[in-house]
Amino acid sequence: MRLHFLVEGLSEQAFLEAWLPRFLPPAHSFRVYPHRGKGRLPVNPTTAPDPLQQGLLDQLPAKLRAWSRAFDPATDRVIVLVDLDMDDCHALKRQLLDLLNFCEPQLTIRFRLAIEELEAFYLSDRRAIRQAFPRARLYRMESYMQDSICGTWELFQQVIGATSDDKRAWAQAMGSVLTTDWRATPSPSFRQFCRAILLLAGEPVD
Repeated sequence: MRLHFLVEGLSEQAFLEAWLPRFLPPAHSFRVYPHRGKGRLPVNPTTAPDPLQQGLLDQLPAKLRAWSRAFDPATDRVIVLVDLDMDDCHALKRQLLDLLNFCEPQLTIRFRLAIEELEAFYLSDRRAIRQAFPRARLYRMESYMQDSICGTWELFQQVIGATSDDKRAWAQAMGSVLTTDWRATPSPSFRQFCRAILLLAGEPVD
């Protein structure tokens, strides 16, 4: 199976390109398509996207329409990974699912949300944090509730003691060590993401 991942930016790309070869069985291939941030879904998803707006959601309706014509529904699968940020989870998911009405022929597409941000995946695995950042201050996570809306990337920055927000470097480091035992992770959004990948690849999940 060929899996196509639409993501917000270079940090998500760096994470997936380091983590997916460790998680995805080698019989499958993948490609990650980064954008310039999250963006916003257009009011009318049938119109051509504004070329000045290069966010994931800005471009998403047009890309899904084009891919539904260009990809082989028998061998190509699409996963869209979006940060929830401060959006309403159910409302955003409903808006994303509505886009499927504009894809002909129908591709197999799954939408997954990182709640609140990609760093929530990292914070689910203390062992991996310690491995990637040996001087991490894990005590700063004591009051953290997994997948809570709390300023996730800022918390991760504090935990690893970073002096800058080099999210791409964090992603590369964490993608190399983050668990692939998806059933054991305390992050619901990470479990759902992993499960979607395996299902689309036709791999057993039970």
